Amino acid sequence: MQETEQSEKDMIGSLLDDDESECSEFRSSITKSQQHSQSPIKSFKDLRESPVLNEDPTYQEFPSADPSNFYITVQPTFIQSRQHSSSHEFHSYMLPQQPMYYPCQDGYFSQKRTKKLQLQTEIDSSISQQCQDQYASLSIQQSFIQGNEYQREKIFKGLVDDLLLLSKHKFGNYVIQKIIENCNQNTRTLIFEQLNSHVLEMSQDKFGCRVVQKLLEFILNQQKVQLISQIKPYALKLIFDQCGNHVIQKIIDLVTDAEFIIDLVTNNVDKVVSHPYGCRIAQKCLEIFPNDKLQELYISLIPLCERLSFCQYGNYIVQHMMNSGPPKGFEVIGKFIKSRIIEVSQDKYGSNVAERYIKLAQDDDIASICKILLNQTVPPMLLILINNSFGNYVMQNFYLKCNDKQKEQIQIQLSKYEEHQFTQFGRHFLQYLARIHAC
Repeated sequence: MQETEQSEKDMIGSLLDDDESECSEFRSSITKSQQHSQSPIKSFKDLRESPVLNEDPTYQEFPSADPSNFYITVQPTFIQSRQHSSSHEFHSYMLPQQPMYYPCQDGYFSQKRTKKLQLQTEIDSSISQQCQDQYASLSIQQSFIQGNEYQREKIFKGLVDDLLLLSKHKFGNYVIQKIIENCNQNTRTLIFEQLNSHVLEMSQDKFGCRVVQKLLEFILNQQKVQLISQIKPYALKLIFDQCGNHVIQKIIDLVTDAEFIIDLVTNNVDKVVSHPYGCRIAQKCLEIFPNDKLQELYISLIPLCERLSFCQYGNYIVQHMMNSGPPKGFEVIGKFIKSRIIEVSQDKYGSNVAERYIKLAQDDDIASICKILLNQTVPPMLLILINNSFGNYVMQNFYLKCNDKQKEQIQIQLSKYEEHQFTQFGRHFLQYLARIHAC
């Protein structure tokens, strides 16, 4: 029995023989280390001071303070975060970074001045990017308009390297336009020199064409001649371009020696007046230039009036020729309309030409048209026109130009027709007559 107890004692070791005081001392050291790890640290100073024990009676360790619970005690999250921040403070305290100074001619600026200069450099480099933002570009425009010369120069230097890019940007082009409007002539010259070689590319761009128009408006006359010399070889191409035609119109408005455009239109009159953008250039020429410079153009247009009256875009040219063209042109157009009044008045585009002619016609011309409409034909011409979706508007304008005798003749003729002979457009015409006589 004694031998068995001795063997078990040898297997367990000398732990059973340890003094109880040594065990209690070991237990107290573990408790102190746990208390130290759980003490809240607020700053670097707390690292050098003894930890303060939590005296809150409501505080409870996780998972439990029960000695029989063998799970490891977990520290709360906020203590771990505080320990992380204190570690960062410790390293930043022990290893401070060396200050960097911005060099100048006579030495070095202070650290505060260096940071200010670095920040200013970042702002200058981002002006071009800010111009491409919808709201930042508005702010830059206001800053340039209200700023002094130094502020304007700083803004311009920030975007001078990206003038072409910003000129073709949907927001940046407004900044360039405001700069051209409000800057001095030296700045305009710099913009012109940088963009002059790209004027054709910009003229065909949706936003760049606006910058070209603004340049034409504000640059010197000598610079206008240089810019137009870049455009001139490609002027016909720009006339038919959706964006380029606006540049050509600006040249006609502002430049006195733009007669080369008249020659282009005259030599290509058939294509130009039938084109949606080209017809606008032809109209602009007829509006701006005096008649003595347009003689050749009118000679080319008069034989085309009959065909252009039925054209979607050409009818505007014919209307303008009647308004401000030579008397011979109005005479030719009037002769054509009177001979084909029924056909022209029933056409969607020709009816506009007929209405314009009736408004400008003399009493003799009105009398001849009234005679044609009141002829006893089958079917009656008057009934055909008032029942037509376009012709009834021509008849409304015609009735206003008639004298009392002619109006009475028209009413007598209408009274002969039965109600079922009128379409919805014919009834509109009758209602129009009733409103006129009621007034």
